[in-house]
Amino acid sequence: MIVYFDKQTLLNYLTPATYTVSNRATIPSLEGFHLVCTYDNICKVETFDNEKGIKTKFECRVEEEGNCVIDAQKFLQIIKTLPDGEIKVTVDANFKTIIESGPSHFDIKALPGEDYPSIPDIVGDRGFIIPQYLFKKLVNKISFAIAQNDSRPVFSGAYFQITKDTMTLVSCDSNRLAFCEKKIELENRNKDGSSLNLKFIVPGKTLSDVIKMIRDSEDDMEIKVTRRYVVFKIGEFTLFSKTIDSEYINYERLLPKDHKIVTYLKAEELRSALERSSLIVEDRLNGSIRSFVKFTIDEVLSISTNSSNGNVYDEIEIKTEGGSIVIAFNCKFLLDAIRVCEDGEIKMSYSNPFSGVLIEPQNKEEGTYKYFVMPIRMNN
Repeated sequence: MIVYFDKQTLLNYLTPATYTVSNRATIPSLEGFHLVCTYDNICKVETFDNEKGIKTKFECRVEEEGNCVIDAQKFLQIIKTLPDGEIKVTVDANFKTIIESGPSHFDIKALPGEDYPSIPDIVGDRGFIIPQYLFKKLVNKISFAIAQNDSRPVFSGAYFQITKDTMTLVSCDSNRLAFCEKKIELENRNKDGSSLNLKFIVPGKTLSDVIKMIRDSEDDMEIKVTRRYVVFKIGEFTLFSKTIDSEYINYERLLPKDHKIVTYLKAEELRSALERSSLIVEDRLNGSIRSFVKFTIDEVLSISTNSSNGNVYDEIEIKTEGGSIVIAFNCKFLLDAIRVCEDGEIKMSYSNPFSGVLIEPQNKEEGTYKYFVMPIRMNN
């Protein structure tokens, strides 16, 4: 195989492909880029980590077509260090690989392309099209509550429910629940012409990769769903992933509906106060006792934190209904939710010091969100 690449083009296509390269593969070829270069001057690239994969293709200049697997991390590091311009890659019959650019020359070893597992084309027959910026905005609203280290797989992903005029996303990590709903007319891509009615759970790691690949633009992306997979078509890239095969929790039952105390305040003011508290608060004190941020709600909202790092106190003006309450939270858990609230007034509803807080926008116009954060029990 003898192929000539433009350096920047090669980086633009290989960098996203690394998102689905396996780091601990039992099959060595899964740690590499599978490159297939053909005489029509096209290079096809695929990567796969047994759970998700990426396929893409781009133009190059092919002098001799071929098919090989090159270690992804090593190849990408080499390309980054080479001078700008044209890069020549030669792979001989023994898979000795020479990478050249100007006076620079690297000699590494590749693997036969036949060693790469056969990855079928996954083509969903149900799906929709959505602008990239909107998908990114909605996912960012709920991604903070996707569990990172939970033994229950259902909590390690985000739940999607799609109908002809509504898109709903939910995540939950046992301490927090995030709900986001958007009224929108999505372009229907169901092959049988049926109305959109999709329910699926996407792993959090997959969503993280997708968000890194899309832009804050009006450009469309297509999402297709099969019984076991979800497929994201983003420009020249196709990312596919196994979905989480489980029934999602009854999240509506978890959102409290009867509240004794309701407060109204500005999200940006609470965000600033919690960020100040986060400079002092500790997740663990002396290895065992958790410190926390304490809310005292009366005529104002008093926010206080005491830890081995020091003390902090703040007050925020609020409008309140229903009386007073003292309640404590893990500062990070609450701050994560407030950070993704829109600026403006929010509504925070409480039942008692042991039932948590429900956070909503005061004015619900084009879309809505709800965040529920569990409290921390104070020793006193």
